[in-house]
Amino acid sequence: LLIFLATYPTLFILLSACGMTAAQEVKPNIILMLADDLGIGDIGCYGNNTMKTPNIDQLAKEGVRLTQHIAAASLCTPSRAAFLTGRYPIRSGMASSNAYRALQWNAGSGGLPVNETTFAKILHQQGYATGLVGKWHQGVNCDSVNDHCHHPLNHGFDYFYGMPFTLLNNCQDNKPPELDAAFQAKLWFYTQLISLAVLTVLTGKITGLVSITWKAAICFALFGFLYFASWYSSYGFVKYWNCILMRNHDITEQPMKLERTTALLLKEAISFIHSNKHGPFLLFVSFLHVHTPLFTTERFLGRSRHGLYGDNIEEMDWLVGQILDAVDSEGLRNNTFIYFASDHGGQLEAQEGTIQLGGWNGIYKGGKGMGGWEGGIRVPGIFRWPGMLPANSIVDEPTSLMDIYPTVAHLAHYVTPVFQPEGAGACYGKGICPCSGEGVMHHVPPLLFDLSRDPSEATALSPDTEPQFHAVLKRIEEAVKEHRRTLTPVPQQLSLLNIMWKPWLQPCCGTFPFCWCDKEKDDI
Repeated sequence: LLIFLATYPTLFILLSACGMTAAQEVKPNIILMLADDLGIGDIGCYGNNTMKTPNIDQLAKEGVRLTQHIAAASLCTPSRAAFLTGRYPIRSGMASSNAYRALQWNAGSGGLPVNETTFAKILHQQGYATGLVGKWHQGVNCDSVNDHCHHPLNHGFDYFYGMPFTLLNNCQDNKPPELDAAFQAKLWFYTQLISLAVLTVLTGKITGLVSITWKAAICFALFGFLYFASWYSSYGFVKYWNCILMRNHDITEQPMKLERTTALLLKEAISFIHSNKHGPFLLFVSFLHVHTPLFTTERFLGRSRHGLYGDNIEEMDWLVGQILDAVDSEGLRNNTFIYFASDHGGQLEAQEGTIQLGGWNGIYKGGKGMGGWEGGIRVPGIFRWPGMLPANSIVDEPTSLMDIYPTVAHLAHYVTPVFQPEGAGACYGKGICPCSGEGVMHHVPPLLFDLSRDPSEATALSPDTEPQFHAVLKRIEEAVKEHRRTLTPVPQQLSLLNIMWKPWLQPCCGTFPFCWCDKEKDDI
């Protein structure tokens, strides 16, 4: 299924209609809030009448709600790369050609290339204080443990506090592993087979039933141990390797303590607003909510009608409200441009036993990781700028997360160059839907839908129902060819070599491999 969106400059039209001339005299503060794995059907203002999201709903009531807001990818790493750069992830090497479509380790060498121009770099050049609080997931190091070539501070942010990686089940005790779970299961199975073989050989040697030298038996046992150590040294310590907090270039918690992470992130976001209230500032609040393991503070546990996932959403909504209250308390309401969205659709397959931990994408089929159906890329999108954007407005034209880049650059009075390079189905039981191998369906000809009349992709068009069917398919094929002609080879940041765990790149606040610290214990 191929869908091409011609981005419509709706926001610019709204700004022009509401007095952009006045806005040109001032650079507004900008707060961008991005949820993680949030389904478009999980929010009240998008039709959910059983989930309580009063603060997000109020934001929509006071601003503009986008109904066709599209992510550039259905997974975190490529979608966020596109969001930060305003470019499709394939152009920066952040689109994968293998089964690993997102960064897997803090100690990988892949990440957002330093030569990419993020909106933070642009706004920094325009005199903005720029801060990122929360999730990054765009890489850390390239060649050495402290080069931090992919770090937020190398991409235009003056200040960073949060996770250089992303939340995982592995970050919480007593949760099933999430990182390469199926692969880990195979490694455990082979380890058990090798252990059984070693035990059999040693027992046979001791009892005299097996004719083998002690040297050979010991070498066989050593091989089994080295096999186990080769994979357990990485996968056995995911909590320590990936679940860390950083302030700028320094690790402050390794591993992070989830019971206080929410309070720490909120404190940092509010502190940044207060410290830069004389502006202008850009604050990118990249929520850890609502990614698994859905760690929720005790205050919100059991409050929703939708289990742990609903509790986590209601806590995130409360965080949104706290940030909005901080803006109001500093007297910045009318001079702050606020945006809320999700990086992609909800993960339908997220489960723990029989307990459903994934989101709901409303009428849209599919979800996180899927490359075809709308549910993986259709996301909520809300803007608020009192006096400049009309309250309680709805925009039905197609828009993209990538539109944020030119929008905030425009608000900061920066003129971007013309970029012209030369020359529901879900996959239950799969974790995240694969784009290759068994289970992937190829449609020939591709499925064609009219999203303006059939947003749930319920009925595919055919030559009998759409007179322009063949003409549209031909135009799509031409557009694909035109797009591919504009691509230039770039290093693949998600290659197997780049995403594999490298001990020499592992961020560590102790003496490797004994990585542990807690510099936050006195800050709450």
